Amino acid sequence: MKYLFTAFLLIVLSVTIQAQNIYEYVWSMNQMPFQQAQKSSEMARVIAGLDTDNDGKGEFICAYTDLDSNYIMMYEANGNDTYDLVWYWLYPVPANSFAGITVGDMDDDGVPEIITTMPSTTVNEPNPPRLWIFEWNGVQGENKYGVYGAGDMPEPTISWNFNVDDNTDFRPYSLIVEDIDNDGTSELIVGSRQGTRGREVLIASLVGEFGGFASFDIEYNLQGLSGGSLYSVTTGDLDNDGNREVHALIWNYLTFHVIECTGPDTYELKNSLETIMQSTSVDYGAVDGVVCTDIDGNGKNELFIAGTEATNTVFVVSDVDDVSTLTADDFKVLMEVPVNALGKLRSMQVFDFDNDGNMSLAVAGETNGQLYDIEYDGDGDPALAENWVVNVAFDIYQYSGFDPAANPTISPRLFYASPAADMDGDGENEFVTVNYRSTFDVWPGDGYIFMVEHRTPNSVADDNGLNPDEFGLSQNYPNPFNPTTNISYNIPEAGFVTLRVYDVLGNLVSEVIDGYKEAGIHRAEFNASNLSSGAYFYRIEYNGQSLTKKLLLMK
Repeated sequence: MKYLFTAFLLIVLSVTIQAQNIYEYVWSMNQMPFQQAQKSSEMARVIAGLDTDNDGKGEFICAYTDLDSNYIMMYEANGNDTYDLVWYWLYPVPANSFAGITVGDMDDDGVPEIITTMPSTTVNEPNPPRLWIFEWNGVQGENKYGVYGAGDMPEPTISWNFNVDDNTDFRPYSLIVEDIDNDGTSELIVGSRQGTRGREVLIASLVGEFGGFASFDIEYNLQGLSGGSLYSVTTGDLDNDGNREVHALIWNYLTFHVIECTGPDTYELKNSLETIMQSTSVDYGAVDGVVCTDIDGNGKNELFIAGTEATNTVFVVSDVDDVSTLTADDFKVLMEVPVNALGKLRSMQVFDFDNDGNMSLAVAGETNGQLYDIEYDGDGDPALAENWVVNVAFDIYQYSGFDPAANPTISPRLFYASPAADMDGDGENEFVTVNYRSTFDVWPGDGYIFMVEHRTPNSVADDNGLNPDEFGLSQNYPNPFNPTTNISYNIPEAGFVTLRVYDVLGNLVSEVIDGYKEAGIHRAEFNASNLSSGAYFYRIEYNGQSLTKKLLLMK
């Protein structure tokens, strides 16, 4: 009997959990431009929430790589949950891993540029450009970037080969544009994934003006870093001394380098920590998964790292007085995000999805096919997991109906995801992800890009979804939770109600309600302080009817 009940719970889960999420799937790209129908995906980058042409319509930029021909593309909102391709460019060199993309103002003239790199093993004589800049034409509402001739394909406003020697393997990837040394001129901060000179960090500024004799001046270049790939370069002021730093994290058991800017065009390597997590025997790294921010607004910055390996581990570094004295002991596990059969975290950014003033870590889950909204609850030490709430914003397995353990099953790789502030003007913030490995032969409904929108809930998420004239059960909120959560339900007539919680084997672990209730919408609090982390099911019975849903406890 226990087996039959457990099987019943799993069947109910597959048709109810997605509908109760505070996020809703709204758009996907099912045909990749310039490729044959349903060609295997190599869609590898996305940045969202732009409005480069200043027309009030949000944009996102994406790129696919590792195919015979590789493109960077811009999409713009054209109505509610509708996006059109408005700009594109063909990379002139073959790809080796993922393109770098950012938007900035390198010449500080108030006109934005699209800036992109392509890691490539091409070592022609002389070396080809691997960075291209496309400046907007300045006409409101026109998505035109770069220089246009007779055809529709733009040419870059300026390109650069980083002054590397001929026949040099150089693979620029990470891109940041900011005035990091506060000298009134923007710098381009570049991380090279790997190459002949090893992994490296390069800081350059523009000399001259576009359209004239513009060139690049290299202000700093740290070469010869070793280990795995350098996929994460970020900036911040971790020790809060007023001097910005560049943080370079190499995929080699967390190998971490800190470069501090101490004055105009002046940079110093302050710390290098090799193989921080080697004692765990887990080869942690990060792929665009490092952010430095003051998450709780107390005037002290924290560093968060989304670990690459299957444990879904998020690390935190906090209360730093001097980056030069950092040690491996300062890198602590914040949490292990519950794994849905498969794991690995990838890109991470900071965003306030529900506009409540509490910031979230917006994280892409790779092979588990999930997007995470990990929200700080606004109170307490941000270095403690108990002060965070994990929401699964999207689960491609639940959306598709496939079990990760089935054979055959889909095999997504949600490498990159980007939050966006209401691109289509419907009042809801978006979360956009690219799928690096689509499997149309298994699931014809697969896609290259998926977009979900946040639906701002009331204090209890689904009260408004309950019909007072019908028997109904809401998804618990918050979910995941620790240690308490709210469960709302409705009964159309007075009657006897039981609400019980079971583990995944069908064992009763808690009886929340067992008694007579009046007609109407009710709310019950479930306290799981005596239970261990994991998935549970709650079942309500009333007047010969029953409803079941899943909840997730994370401690």
